Amino acid sequence: MHMKKTFLLSCCLLAAIVVKAQYGPRLFLDIPNMSFSVPDVTKPTQRMGFDLGTAFNVGTHWSVARVGGGAVFSLSPDADDLAESFQINPFLVAEVGAGIYRSNGNKCARTQQNAFTAIAKAGVRYTFYSKDEKALLDESGQIDYSIGGEFGYFFIRDVFKNYEVFISPNYYLKSKVLAGNIGFKLFLNLRADRD
Repeated sequence: MHMKKTFLLSCCLLAAIVVKAQYGPRLFLDIPNMSFSVPDVTKPTQRMGFDLGTAFNVGTHWSVARVGGGAVFSLSPDADDLAESFQINPFLVAEVGAGIYRSNGNKCARTQQNAFTAIAKAGVRYTFYSKDEKALLDESGQIDYSIGGEFGYFFIRDVFKNYEVFISPNYYLKSKVLAGNIGFKLFLNLRADRD
């Protein structure tokens, strides 16, 4: 219990630091966030699928805090009946990260620029399971804490609307699994000057 409180306090402190950026925080809406996902990379054929979601990000050049949600559409390639193994699990997520967040070398919003993301992150995720799925879960339950990273690349074609390709490994502390996602995001810069 003490570890959970320390973890959440650390996340909240990092989120508070985000809003102290030199030029104020940038606001991004990831809509949609789509990725191929493997919930346990040590057993990739046990379950794999597709994540679809959205997130609201408050970020600076060196940090981010985000909240979002979506759903995981997955199946088990090892199953005798693939259709029977299909699951849809909605989820909610909150994360904070530190590193280089959606920034180019000039640290400014210009078009025709290469830009990237490279952050370490921590978060909490709540997954909604059906009654049958809950019966198969151990004490790790529906809520899990994660540490991981996010690495992305995009070309700034428009300071308001851009696409980012990314890879995100995450280690879940309660379930003790390493998960991986690779995908893309359409994100809107809500503070962009569109005049």
